[in-house]
Amino acid sequence: MTVAALAVATLFGAGLQAQIITNPVVMEVGGQQIRQSEFMKEFYNNVGHQLASKPGVTFAEKQAALEEYVNLYAIFRAKLLDAHARGFDTTASLLSELSRYRKELAAPYLIDSSVLRHLLAEAYDRNHYSLHAAHMLVPVPDGASPADTLEAYKKALTLYSRVTGGEDFFAVAADNFRTVNPGVQPRPNEGDLGYFSVFDMVYPFENAAYALKVGEVSRPVRTRYGYHIIKLLDRVEGLYGKVTLAHIWLHSTDSASRRNDINMMYRQLKEGVDFEKLARQSDDRTTSDNGGLLTNASLSQLPPEYIHELVGMKEGETSQPFYTQYGWHIIKLIKRDTLPRPEDLEGFYKQRMTRDQRGEASRKTFAQESRSRYGIVDRTVTPLPQPKGRKRKGAVKMMATLDNVTAHVTDSVFRARWKFDDSVFSDTTLLVVTPAKSFSELDLARYIGRHQRRSMPESIEAYVQRQYEEFLDSVSIDYADSQLEKERPEFAEVVEEYRRGLMIFNYNDAMIWHKALADTNGFVEFYNRESLTKRLDKPEDSLFFFHPRARVTIIDVASHNALDAEKARKLIVKAQKKQMGSSEMRNLLLKKINRKQYPSDEVVKVDVDLVEQTRQTLLQNDQWQQGVYLQDKNDGYRLLVVEEVLPRSLKGLIQARGYYLNAWQNEVERQLNDELRRQYNVKINKDVVRTITY
Repeated sequence: MTVAALAVATLFGAGLQAQIITNPVVMEVGGQQIRQSEFMKEFYNNVGHQLASKPGVTFAEKQAALEEYVNLYAIFRAKLLDAHARGFDTTASLLSELSRYRKELAAPYLIDSSVLRHLLAEAYDRNHYSLHAAHMLVPVPDGASPADTLEAYKKALTLYSRVTGGEDFFAVAADNFRTVNPGVQPRPNEGDLGYFSVFDMVYPFENAAYALKVGEVSRPVRTRYGYHIIKLLDRVEGLYGKVTLAHIWLHSTDSASRRNDINMMYRQLKEGVDFEKLARQSDDRTTSDNGGLLTNASLSQLPPEYIHELVGMKEGETSQPFYTQYGWHIIKLIKRDTLPRPEDLEGFYKQRMTRDQRGEASRKTFAQESRSRYGIVDRTVTPLPQPKGRKRKGAVKMMATLDNVTAHVTDSVFRARWKFDDSVFSDTTLLVVTPAKSFSELDLARYIGRHQRRSMPESIEAYVQRQYEEFLDSVSIDYADSQLEKERPEFAEVVEEYRRGLMIFNYNDAMIWHKALADTNGFVEFYNRESLTKRLDKPEDSLFFFHPRARVTIIDVASHNALDAEKARKLIVKAQKKQMGSSEMRNLLLKKINRKQYPSDEVVKVDVDLVEQTRQTLLQNDQWQQGVYLQDKNDGYRLLVVEEVLPRSLKGLIQARGYYLNAWQNEVERQLNDELRRQYNVKINKDVVRTITY
């Protein structure tokens, strides 16, 4: 061996030895070695970080958690191997769910970063403000004819002229509503949208609204719903997300009535009376029993006057009385969201933008960059190669054209009714070439066929060109998408983690939960064995026992006037001593009822129930013994006849099925885990585990 070769071998051996020392094998599962770095990454993500930051945690507690996770992770890896062997990684349900999740996760990666930064900054700036606006809409669908679109635009212009000419916006909005919805009465302040912020409206509407000054009215704004006329009523700063508040509402038809009542309540609050106590007098019956609490209310759910009061309020502060169209109010701010840092909102913004029109520009720029980055060839703009030494004559010819597709697309495409014949399009005339696949004019024709929708007619040449550009962008982005796992390790890691999670869930469902449910004989045998081990003096077994139970006959008498309550009680006491049944008791009372005044047998109702001491509200604590107990009930009364009190006893299979089934599933899983340890030769290096600290 040469000196150089010896040196390389020595270095390689030293490096390998260092790796073994610094990154030892924690376990082996199915022949796979799992080193400390891989194991600790999983441990930290799932247990370690949370436990290490817990105040007062002891070394023994940390080591116990580590050792427990070692065993759990070993079984997890064995389950993964077994799931692969059984084909759980290729089931249709898993592939479908994984594809959906991956698509959602990939979306933020498939937009241009520079355009994205602008949109992120715009959204964050707008999030500092909430707008209160009203609008009126002249509906017109995306695919409306030019004539219908023009007619709608003229109607919108007329509405704009009316409100800018001095007419009241809400009066015009009500007129427009009646026109659009014949026979339907507009609501008060028709068109009032309340308060909203970024992402709450479609992007063109949002852009127009944020461009207005308070009191201004926009010219017609086109969205996919039609033409909007927008009036900005208010712009407030400092409100974000949701608020939790308590309120007192006194219903009033005008500002004069109940003014004194609300002012008196306000004085009581100032004197120290608890807000929750006063809120019980509120006319809002949905919240009065809960101290007037409104939890996690969005701004759009609150009256505009509430928003005005909330601006500048601090948590714990109470407003002065104020009036709305619903009456008088006092509010107390309990909790409010605050606008997070831009970096903390970035993920949320990215996800919203992928489903929002503002993402289109970023998507197009990203597609163009992808073509350059990956060498994707658009043959419709790529000149044919010129032979060396020969000068080009005439117009430059491209490697492909859209002429054949243009020649066969008809006007029916604007009505979404174009039917095409594959045979007239070539699958060898290539339009787009990626490193992985080529796309022909036949692919383009099929794309147009799938994406045609009702739209305004235009020249076929322009339409096909626009469709091709969208097709080209789609192909480019799809290729970039296919490279994400290679280029973005963090993306690949999250997708793999989700895939593993789905696979293990399906595996557990089939091999444990469903298997346990299906094995009824095994379950019965397990119950017969397990029930013999349950003891009253073991707290952990309490779920498997009934608490004391009482067999109760419940007699309801509709009115004291029908029969004196004490007289009825004495009759039933005698009936119980004679061991009468519930029907006999009822008939006994009916005979004593004044039938002229109460002719219906429904004046006395009887029911029988078996109630458990800790799971009932029927009997008081001192009524858990044989006897007859009298309770007032509205205009009448109730007699509770405790016939028998049963001591604590073991529940049967039917009554405790859920508890035993859970234990049975645990037993099935334990058996499976033992089998997996043997099948995949699970070995845990305990000496290494003992050296791990965190």
